[in-house]
Amino acid sequence: MIQAFGNSIYKTEAQPVGASASVQELIAKLQEAQKQTKHPFVSTKHLGLNLQVFIIDLNYSKFEASDFKQVFMNPKLISTKAPLVSGLEDDLSLPRLTVSIDRPKQIEISFLDENLTDQTATFSDLAARWILHGMDQMNGISIIDKLNKHRQRSLKAHLNRLAEKKVETNYKLEYEIEGLGTKDEGR
Repeated sequence: MIQAFGNSIYKTEAQPVGASASVQELIAKLQEAQKQTKHPFVSTKHLGLNLQVFIIDLNYSKFEASDFKQVFMNPKLISTKAPLVSGLEDDLSLPRLTVSIDRPKQIEISFLDENLTDQTATFSDLAARWILHGMDQMNGISIIDKLNKHRQRSLKAHLNRLAEKKVETNYKLEYEIEGLGTKDEGR
């Protein structure tokens, strides 16, 4: 079940993964969610866990499929290279919404891989876009936050339909009930 946009987990900064975490089990849960949703990006926040872990598999990309597949834990941005490139992004927590966001064409990051090995690597194009998307989400920043105020206002009706559980998905969404701290399932 995927946490719906608006749930408090998306507004918080995720915690780093420690060496004692059962990483392989966590990765298996992320991969299962990715297989079910057929989305190129799945994070622990989507699963209701506030940890700095996400996976990317561009075989699921609607826009430009590739064989790129990687697990990212505790990612840190080292540098970006111009130019900024506009591209389409969506998120499992915001079904049926695709927005255009400007991101650097190339980035360099450090991260832990699925074996908890320190890595430093440079990524470009679609891989860089999804990695930055993931890093934003780990820092409590949504794709909506990346838009100008006018564009944010234009999405209000869609966000209201989502909050009212009127947006259809091929996966289950979990909603927080305001003020009660409990969850409610929707479709």
